[in-house]
Amino acid sequence: MKRHSFPRKFTARAARQQGYTLIELSIALAIISVIIVGSLFGVQRILANNRANNLLAEVPRINAALVGAAVNSATFSDITTKRAAALGAFSPNTVAWNGDNVTVTNSFGGALFIQGNAANFDGVGGPDRGYIVIATGIPTDMCATVVNGLAPLAQAMWVETTAPTAEPGSALTNFTEANLVKGPAANAAVNLIRLADKCRADGEGPTRVINAFIPL
Repeated sequence: MKRHSFPRKFTARAARQQGYTLIELSIALAIISVIIVGSLFGVQRILANNRANNLLAEVPRINAALVGAAVNSATFSDITTKRAAALGAFSPNTVAWNGDNVTVTNSFGGALFIQGNAANFDGVGGPDRGYIVIATGIPTDMCATVVNGLAPLAQAMWVETTAPTAEPGSALTNFTEANLVKGPAANAAVNLIRLADKCRADGEGPTRVINAFIPL
């Protein structure tokens, strides 16, 4: 029987095409890199949203604990972070006592403060009864998310770039309406133009401080 053999040129070409070329490997690595980077950004965004949700979930817990205290106290404007912690207002895993001092950490790694209120936000009658929640260390890209998440509970909100170095020692007595991203009227909506200006990423640092007046 006569044997048929492949042409020598075809056999040599097949031998040369058994592996990938350097260009093909470079393209494949570039595609894999893009996929990995995109996945990392997606994971980081999911984690950031989870932290925002955890912070927002803390506020109704605080409110539930302080409503009873407000009803039964004639000096509720003297509420502080330490007193709120002693009343069980925060999740236990966020509270760290050091003797008579307390540190409350929010889900972004910043601090969580409670400040009493003696200011009048709506201009009707005397001081508005309620308290201020102060959350520090909020990343600029999550600033608007946290503000909008707090909007249903808060009557007034403002955003700052400098965090307090210690727990506020006295009740809030006044405010500047031009700094508010929501309020001061009880039925006010979030001012998106002012919010975008206050939350933008610029030369004032990568984090923001969010203050929210919660009426009772």
